[in-house]
Amino acid sequence: MTRAPCGAWAPHARSLLDGGVLILCSAPVPEALQDVSVVHEPSVRLTGELRCGDRLWLGGQLIEQVAVGERATRNLRELGHVVVHVNAADTQVLPAAVYGRGSDASRDGAPLALAAGVPSRYRA
Repeated sequence: MTRAPCGAWAPHARSLLDGGVLILCSAPVPEALQDVSVVHEPSVRLTGELRCGDRLWLGGQLIEQVAVGERATRNLRELGHVVVHVNAADTQVLPAAVYGRGSDASRDGAPLALAAGVPSRYRA
């Protein structure tokens, strides 16, 4: 499990989330992503692998992962970056992306928690 408060929402991050895309980045945020990212500050290092069935909570709203690209874990662990597609139509899974179903939330300071690599019987 990793937890991170969400800090600044870039100017276009909310409209992307309304369209079903959440871009998470930890500081320093690459220039190309500064206008579209939500900055998160991990308090616990991600040790498990992202996988289907993992859960992401953003502001109390649950997004359950239904597909995980083969580079998503590495990007999140090493770069602090992951793109989450929420309620996307069936599509080809991009290597660095995560796909989830559920609700979303979009407010500054929303708590973020990711249960990754945790057996389902221990998930909230």
